[in-house]
Amino acid sequence: MRHAILFSGMSFKRHVNGLEFCYRTLVDQLGFAADAIHVLNYDGSLRCFGGTEEEAVGVWPGDGTDYRMVVGAEGNRRSFQQALRAVGARLHPDDQLFINITGHGGHRGDEDGPDLLTYPYCRRYRRDEFRADLGLLPEHRSLVVLMAQCFSGGFIPAVLAASPARQTYIATATTEKLQSFVSFHDGNWDSFQRNWIAGIAGHTVHEAFQYATRPDIVNPYDSPQFAARPTCATEATLMD
Repeated sequence: MRHAILFSGMSFKRHVNGLEFCYRTLVDQLGFAADAIHVLNYDGSLRCFGGTEEEAVGVWPGDGTDYRMVVGAEGNRRSFQQALRAVGARLHPDDQLFINITGHGGHRGDEDGPDLLTYPYCRRYRRDEFRADLGLLPEHRSLVVLMAQCFSGGFIPAVLAASPARQTYIATATTEKLQSFVSFHDGNWDSFQRNWIAGIAGHTVHEAFQYATRPDIVNPYDSPQFAARPTCATEATLMD
């Protein structure tokens, strides 16, 4: 079975749009069961940071239809832990877990490294806390992580160290010390996240990375990174 957690803490509207794009791709293109996808966003709704409900909900800019994903909880550490426990209770040795993190990331330049900014009040969800939480999962076949927030590359060693999966692949929009950026072509999206998701249907996770970093579509200010353990994890797919 395949499971997914889609997470955004301090969300702008483009982050909510990106989660919806990810949700639709998983369900419509890759055949994920809707009840196997946990969506965690901002205050537990489709709203976003600095916006009213009217600004954040309504039609999705991808095709002008209503949002379809159901937000189940707030975008913070407690909700992420709850989602991990729910997935862990159903996760079998041959299962796969996909985690998509977006929203805002922070970095204070200290030894704690980067963090996720979460609801409410831009609270920090530190890298080492994320690593500890991820390590509570049972052993499973494959973990694929897509991170689009600023400074996301700093999470790569933590994810590889904590993952209990036999194969782990992580793609990030940036290195540890750089920010990620909105799409030059359309301000409704984060550039790297949107392009990776657009490239995943029918392809391996690393082919999606290669598509997202094509010179004709990549935002030149992004600094995408990836890592795989073992190296054959680059051949993983999100298909059944």
